Amino acid sequence: MILSAHVADVGVAKALNALRCTPDPAAIIGLRFARTWLTAELRRGMLPSIGVTGAIMIAAWDDDESLDRFLQHKGAKPYEDGWRVRLRPARTLGMLPGLPDLPRQERPTGDGPVAALTMGKVRANRFLPFIKAAGAAERDAATHPGFLEGVTLIRPPLVIGTFSLWRNAGDMRQYAVGSYPGGHMRAIEKDRKLQFNHDMFFSRHIPYAADGQWKGRDPLADLQPPVNRVQPAANDRVNDTEEAAASAGRAACGDDA
Repeated sequence: MILSAHVADVGVAKALNALRCTPDPAAIIGLRFARTWLTAELRRGMLPSIGVTGAIMIAAWDDDESLDRFLQHKGAKPYEDGWRVRLRPARTLGMLPGLPDLPRQERPTGDGPVAALTMGKVRANRFLPFIKAAGAAERDAATHPGFLEGVTLIRPPLVIGTFSLWRNAGDMRQYAVGSYPGGHMRAIEKDRKLQFNHDMFFSRHIPYAADGQWKGRDPLADLQPPVNRVQPAANDRVNDTEEAAASAGRAACGDDA
């Protein structure tokens, strides 16, 4: 099984449409899981980032061929002008409902880049303390020398997470559990005391192929060792059943949204 992340920098209306029209694993051959979130910038200052910057979809697939077929599918249209990355799971803590079980034991990541996905459902009576603690952690991430790119994930009303890319696992660990810069560890300590979330999910992944642009660039370009560039498939025919499901989805979600 592989995972993929699809990032689209789009306006609020298109982001909401993507949130509403998540592909259905029952209708897409080879798709095991898909979920979408609205995105916002990680905070770099004291004030929270309240503007929606787009949408992101995280999906799990039987194999690369299943993902290749989907990229020719109408369900991929909201993300066609964005950035996509293919991921091999390396380690997971907690559970994300609906996502097939991922490795619990650490898998080697080497010296290459890593992707991190975090997710939690915030307790309503802990929302303001959570936002304050998370802000310091976000600022430290965005200014860390090993940070490549990242975004806040939002699924109303209270599901909040992050998706981030790091130069290597060592840099990510230094930020997450080390003393430098320290904002994330302080947020962890506050969470232990106040229990911000009903549940938490964390997963680390190895990016092995990417294409498209995120904020006008590929954040994994020019890294050593390099991450492969995906070559677009030519004239792949979508399965008839999938096309019928896509047509039904367009009727419900709007093909031109």
